[in-house]
Amino acid sequence: MQHSPENYFRLSTNEPPTATIRADPHILIIGAGVTGLLLAQAIRKRNQNSNPSINFSIYERDADPLARGGGWGLTLHWALGQFKSLLPDYLVERLHEACVDQDAAARGELGNFKLFNLQTGQDDFMTPSSDSPRHRFARENLRRLLMDGLDIEWSKNLVDIQELNSDEVIAKFSDGTSAKGNILVGCDGSRSRVRQFLCPTNYTNNIVPVRLLGTTVKYPQETYQKLQALDPYFFQCCDPASDTFMFYGFLHVPTAKDQEAKNGTLQATCQVLTSWPHKAGFLGKSEPSEVPETDAERVAWIKSITSGWIEPFGGIVQGIPEGAEPKVINLEDWPPRKGSWDNRGGKVTLIGDAAHAMTMYRGEAANHGVADVRVFLGQFLPENHQGPSAPSLKEKVDAYELEMIERTRPAVLRS
Repeated sequence: MQHSPENYFRLSTNEPPTATIRADPHILIIGAGVTGLLLAQAIRKRNQNSNPSINFSIYERDADPLARGGGWGLTLHWALGQFKSLLPDYLVERLHEACVDQDAAARGELGNFKLFNLQTGQDDFMTPSSDSPRHRFARENLRRLLMDGLDIEWSKNLVDIQELNSDEVIAKFSDGTSAKGNILVGCDGSRSRVRQFLCPTNYTNNIVPVRLLGTTVKYPQETYQKLQALDPYFFQCCDPASDTFMFYGFLHVPTAKDQEAKNGTLQATCQVLTSWPHKAGFLGKSEPSEVPETDAERVAWIKSITSGWIEPFGGIVQGIPEGAEPKVINLEDWPPRKGSWDNRGGKVTLIGDAAHAMTMYRGEAANHGVADVRVFLGQFLPENHQGPSAPSLKEKVDAYELEMIERTRPAVLRS
């Protein structure tokens, strides 16, 4: 069934909002990405220490846990402490399982967020590791770790949201099923359906005038160890002459124990992202350069636009095998504004990329998603509300959204 934006919300009553939320609210979490799963795990941990309990259920549009493929990496830095504080202790103890390089993480290596100049080879910018603890994760490994102990409903593609009454909301899915709760939280990514429901006239992302291709490459031990000498986790590079850009990161590095068992034959899996400005005049062309259609053409293209890069960076791209399958990565953002949506008395809100889609250059998106979870869930801790009467659900969600928007709007614009 098709639903027009103006009919996404259909009130069945005209009752005024209640003053307080019920003691045991049920939260519908739409989306089982890292942020949605973190919210679920944080609720699990909260329920161990606080009463009354918060009930929750998770709905994901993917058919199964492996539907997304390998994915890329993510770094938690300024929000790493918050992230650990939200997780059950046993998951904190297992975080190393999701690190891209378990040996480096065990040694306490943190990386330096280096930005290299592709004309000179110098690192023009770096963030010393002493500035903040940080972990580099393989996104899908982290996601699978965060699924532990959770009952996720798969193949749940959201098609409608309805307010049942002043206290309850219903999520309807394309398979004809529905779910009822007191709060619906959209954790469904940068192209969020929940955002579309809340913002029917201004939900679309802004397209950033940059084109980006990403691929995975496997390197033997001799090769990847040379790149580890530049940084144990990842580095970025920019060519001031052409405005081309490269991001290189490790997705999986074999442990020393595994390498020894295989006589040093194991390879590291790495990600190589290459971007260029989408504008007239790039490389002397009168029209903006679009992404080629076929994989072979894409490999040839990124090699052609990076042929003048200094070594060893040029060799990273030039060494991409001809059979690689570069994927288009759309660079889009959505800066939230105060008053952008009506949270329906606090019954519907957004968290993570659904609330503030940003580009990957500053590596902050996941960190803000973590902060969102902390601030949102903090509104439901009794010790955070002192006074003669408890705040209403709307007051709690309004407070979360105000902090989130003030924090993330500048971050989106900086990204």
